[in-house]
Amino acid sequence: MTTPPPQEPGQPPLGPAPGPEDQPAPGPRPQRRRWFSMPDWWTEQPEAPALTEWAQSHRWSISDGDAAEDAGLVDLIGSAPMRLDGYHHARGVVRGQVGSWRMTAFEIVYERGRDQVRRYAVTAAPSLLPLPTLRLVPARFWSHKTGGMVALPSGDQVFDSRWSLLVSEDSTIARSLLAEPVRALLLAGEDRDEIWYGAGHLAIARTDNHYPDLLDWHTQVLSTLLAALSFSN
Repeated sequence: MTTPPPQEPGQPPLGPAPGPEDQPAPGPRPQRRRWFSMPDWWTEQPEAPALTEWAQSHRWSISDGDAAEDAGLVDLIGSAPMRLDGYHHARGVVRGQVGSWRMTAFEIVYERGRDQVRRYAVTAAPSLLPLPTLRLVPARFWSHKTGGMVALPSGDQVFDSRWSLLVSEDSTIARSLLAEPVRALLLAGEDRDEIWYGAGHLAIARTDNHYPDLLDWHTQVLSTLLAALSFSN
């Protein structure tokens, strides 16, 4: 075997020139930080019609969340059982009449710098009766700011295994939210919504974008709850 001559300084290395296959593979491009990760069921959902498009065709009013009538939504968001901060705002607000009730629907959007993430779909209706602080949430959910609240059982084991009514004080009016029509409707659902009372409104929220079918479900739940409250008076 012949030994190759010594390499002179400044000379190119012996052997064939490196080809494209010899080049190091490019590494992954750095990605912008994501403040919130989206669950798989969210990213895999088909695109639903925008709620504002639906509202236009049904003659509901539309605002961007910064109108004068939207000012009260700040307090409603602040009372929510989800962990939210000052970077969360109401956007895509629509208002309209459903039966006897005036409904407001919107998305809670996280906005910080150039980041915008739609986090929750919310629907709310004013309560004609003052209520104690309360949460009606799926039993598997962790609810924020529940210090001093107690759980009221409904007496329905199936319902109590799936839903929890948390209240700041026991009362007949709070227990009316556990009426049979309310339990039957919630048991027919997917246990993905959180319900609370705040800023004079009953509200229901889900981790999702808002769309017409979800609005229909939310208004069914709120109408049933408000009817139960009216019967208790």
